Amino acid sequence: MPVEQPFNVYREQLSSLYHGLALWKPNPEGLYDQVAIGDVGYVSEGVFIRMFNVTLPWDDVSNRTFGIPDRYDFLNLDNVPIRHENFVKLEYYSRHVSRMENTNNVLAASPDQ
Repeated sequence: MPVEQPFNVYREQLSSLYHGLALWKPNPEGLYDQVAIGDVGYVSEGVFIRMFNVTLPWDDVSNRTFGIPDRYDFLNLDNVPIRHENFVKLEYYSRHVSRMENTNNVLAASPDQ
């Protein structure tokens, strides 16, 4: 049986918590600051790849990473209520995972080692 990729396991296990799509790498290092409202793109190997943002004009310089998108009227969010929610700082995990302390500093090994 093939081993599932870690980013897929992470997404599948945390999706049951209903806090959105869990990204393996939530910060797109070097591409742009952070995932934002209005971003249009796709997820590849646990990373959201932003193609453009509909809250910016179609010809905005930040919308040119993958070429210039077709012309569109940008989405104005000035009068749209946006709910901000901060997650409580605790450990989020699926119901199939438990936590164990590694007091003896035992190293994990794969079955073929």
